[in-house]
Amino acid sequence: MDDGKIRKMDHSQERRFVESFIVKNRRERLLNMLTTPKKRHEGLSRFCHRAKDLLDPDRIIMEGEDLERRPEFMSFAKAHGEMCLVLSPDPFVDGQLLPFEDAVIQAVMSFDAVLIIGGDFAVVLGEVMKGGRGKYLLSEYK
Repeated sequence: MDDGKIRKMDHSQERRFVESFIVKNRRERLLNMLTTPKKRHEGLSRFCHRAKDLLDPDRIIMEGEDLERRPEFMSFAKAHGEMCLVLSPDPFVDGQLLPFEDAVIQAVMSFDAVLIIGGDFAVVLGEVMKGGRGKYLLSEYK
C-alpha cells in the first residue's frame, strides 16, 4: 500500500532486466530487492552504486559520465524511440512509462539513481556524487 492506493505490481520488467544484464551470481538477490516493496528503494540505490560490479560486462555497449551527450548515444536513442519503464528511488520519476529520449532527460535531471528499461536495452545512471556519476548503456545484442 502506497499513499493510500492499492496497486498490483507487475515485476516482469525488473525480472527481464536482471536476467538479461546482471551477472549470474548476483541475480537472485537483486531481483528479490527490486520486487519486494520494503526493499525496493534500497535495492535500486544499492544496485546503482555498485552497477559496475553487478552488470554483465558483455552487455555494456557504452559507458561514461558524458554518455547522454555522445553522438553514438544520441543515434541509439533516435533508433530506439520506444516506451521505457523508469525505476528510481526518486518518487518523481519512479514508475513512469516514457519514450526513451524523454526517460533519459528525466534521468539526467534527477540527482538520484535511475534505471531505464527498454525492450532489449537498458540505461543505468548512478546517484550524483562528488566523484561523478556512473552511466551505462546496455544491450542484449552487442
